Amino acid sequence: MISTSAFFSIVIFLCLLIPIIALVILSIIKLLEKEFDYLQMENKQIQLQTQLHQMEYLQLSQQIRPHFLFNSLNAMMSLARLNRNEDLIQSMEKFSLFLRYQNREKGSLIPFESELEHTKNYLAIQQMRFGKKLEVEMMIDERALPTHLPPYTLQTFVENAFKHGIEKKRGEKRLKIELHREGNWVILKVLDNGNSENEPLITNGDGTGLENIRKRLELLFELHTEVSIKRKPGWTEVKAIWPYSPGESQ
Repeated sequence: MISTSAFFSIVIFLCLLIPIIALVILSIIKLLEKEFDYLQMENKQIQLQTQLHQMEYLQLSQQIRPHFLFNSLNAMMSLARLNRNEDLIQSMEKFSLFLRYQNREKGSLIPFESELEHTKNYLAIQQMRFGKKLEVEMMIDERALPTHLPPYTLQTFVENAFKHGIEKKRGEKRLKIELHREGNWVILKVLDNGNSENEPLITNGDGTGLENIRKRLELLFELHTEVSIKRKPGWTEVKAIWPYSPGESQ
């Protein structure tokens, strides 16, 4: 049997131990509450960051459209001034198709084929404006064709080629559109022969459209993306690289 002194010793020990255990439990609970609060705060930060990205993406998407509208209208005005009425009617038909696409609801990524068809409407207007002086060449890799990309990417590159190069060039005007696939990446190039070797490249400022595309790709893809512009012998090349995306995964 336990002696009276031993019993009191156990009681005293338990009386001392229970508050310590309670204190430890309370400390653990407080730590868990702090961790939960931190996780909640982190989750809110992630949600805010996502919302900011979505807002920035929508803002970036909206920036491009007025420029493209202006250039299309400018091309048709040139036809009107030259009294090329038949060409003007056809260009207006292409422009109506452009507007239909422009107002169609689109996701953050769209099929490249849709973007290409949309850009062809713009090119048809420019073709009527410049006639035989304008030559357009397309080289599309079938392996890359199923890819998706942000809306208005190709048209922005083409618009940039006209605005900063082709429209200023006298004589033969040439434009190339190339799409090919290298492993898990897609490479889009738009080349024009508009600028001379002595003219500076448009990399910012008036090149807002290119910076726009660069930011949109960064927002949409976690892997490597790139938008660049450089001079090649006789050509100015704008290039975009992004992960091959045969379906909308965003």
